[in-house]
Amino acid sequence: MERQRPVGWWVRRLDELLERGLDDVVAAEGLTRRHWQVLDSLAARPAPRADLVAALASFAAPEQVDAVLADLAARGWLAGDGTTSLTAGGRAAHERVAEAVGRFRRRVADGLTAEEYAQVVHGLARMVANLEQAPAQPRR
Repeated sequence: MERQRPVGWWVRRLDELLERGLDDVVAAEGLTRRHWQVLDSLAARPAPRADLVAALASFAAPEQVDAVLADLAARGWLAGDGTTSLTAGGRAAHERVAEAVGRFRRRVADGLTAEEYAQVVHGLARMVANLEQAPAQPRR
């Protein structure tokens, strides 16, 4: 029966499981997935608020990003005026969470070779590109 389900069903189910699983992982640190996304973005490089809002636009409204930034700042994990960066405490928190997130990601891809994983990602990216490039179909 599972083979009869369309790709949309699998994508939605996977998204639900990824959200729940990652939420569980970061909750151990008292965080949400949005906290993790901001921490991980800032671990890569300091960024102004506008860049973080743009990077998370598909996941969170600007006021949600602001709430996450305020919470992380209250924890002493952020520094900066205009451009936000991680403090030493923020870097330590990122490292702790990154280790747990890495374990979760490995669990997600368990049983897939690197090539199979790359093919799955490539196929999903192609489907997204197809739909983004397609002209809007009129509703009936």
